[in-house]
Amino acid sequence: MQLSRFVVAYENVRPGEHVLYSVLEDRYVGIDDATLRAVDRWSAGGAPATAEERETQGVLVEDRFLVEGRGEDDARVSAHLDKAREGVPGTMYVTLMPTLQCNLACNYCFQKEHPSFTKMSSPTEDATLEWLLRQVDERGLPTLYVHYFGGEPTTRKDYCLRTAEVLSASMRARGGKFRWHMTTNGIQLDIEFAQKMESFAPGSFKITLDGDRETHDRMRVYRDGRGTFDVIFDNVVALARAGCKVYVGGHFFPDQAASFEALLDRFQQTGVAPLLAGIQFRPMVDTQQRSSGTCTGCSEKQETQTLVQLNKSIERRKMAPAAENGATLEGLLGPCELHWKNNYTIDPEGRIYKCPAVAGLPGLEVAQVASSMPERVAPLLELRPWEKCGDCPYLPVCVGGCLGGKFLKTGRRDEVACKKDMFEKSFHESVVHRYLAEFPDPEWTEAA
Repeated sequence: MQLSRFVVAYENVRPGEHVLYSVLEDRYVGIDDATLRAVDRWSAGGAPATAEERETQGVLVEDRFLVEGRGEDDARVSAHLDKAREGVPGTMYVTLMPTLQCNLACNYCFQKEHPSFTKMSSPTEDATLEWLLRQVDERGLPTLYVHYFGGEPTTRKDYCLRTAEVLSASMRARGGKFRWHMTTNGIQLDIEFAQKMESFAPGSFKITLDGDRETHDRMRVYRDGRGTFDVIFDNVVALARAGCKVYVGGHFFPDQAASFEALLDRFQQTGVAPLLAGIQFRPMVDTQQRSSGTCTGCSEKQETQTLVQLNKSIERRKMAPAAENGATLEGLLGPCELHWKNNYTIDPEGRIYKCPAVAGLPGLEVAQVASSMPERVAPLLELRPWEKCGDCPYLPVCVGGCLGGKFLKTGRRDEVACKKDMFEKSFHESVVHRYLAEFPDPEWTEAA
């Protein structure tokens, strides 16, 4: 017996108390010094020395912390990834991009150079709705979840309202459900439009604020260079107070922790923090192949430290998004939607992709809404770059990382976007916190 390569050990979470955590199972168990030494001995080929050790080994085998060998691990991760391909069970998840036009020129955006005339035409819109509902019928899926994206979707409010009305009625006629989510810069987002969207089906908005005013206004700007913080922040506050479901996201560079802490303070000071559906910040993906913002030489280690610090602060302030099935993708532990069989992104030309990051780029699509040609393997997946990841324990939840972002940065489809340092730090913080909260005293011998 040996420790699964998808199990990591966190030693001395308390003196003489250690945690084994299975990334594959999202399960942990507390063990003592003697068991930790025994696990090392068994992994080196030794046998249990006592009846008590045999009993302990049996429990760890049953809970799949210990495996017979690499073959068992390979079979389990293969089954895990097959299951992960289902995405949100019973759900067709589609990102609709009615336009690549945007009223901003954020300095890190991979779509900032798209011309303003890239809008979905009426014939393409009709073909898109027909294709989408045909997929729902052929796959027998009871839920359709649409993510409105762009460009900036609120520059096409007509499209958003029209498609939401059609899809809501169509799914209701089928005895199913329609849900939606919109990622927007928030500039043109108003209460009247938000409530009209909500009249068709439950939905939510994710609005980006990249730190407090000074930091945000260096990166998220109008095309004439003016900052956008005040209008976006005011719209977030107004929508949250009106009862709309609003998530706040943001993208940080490693040296910007103080600015994002100030943004959290600002939400608390306005009294709107309890009204938000949640806040989540992520590291900046520099797809423009150049440095942006204030940080030019920070390491991935500092990026990880900033992520951990901000996650702790959000949790301490009780601003973390609630875990809701299908609410957004951000709370899901596992491979991103690129790997889901029932996930697609449709650009304004009707090209169908598996990854929203590369939508709009000819040659990376898998199908076309107006074509009867069969779907092809996603170009970002066909080279299977994650097979280079070896024995990385985080493979089940990472599968090579953001392959779309990596392609935009390097132009290559055979490389992974490795964030192992980030996973190691963030998983350690999260798992140990969960473990100690569940087992606050020495009664810690059963797996969670």
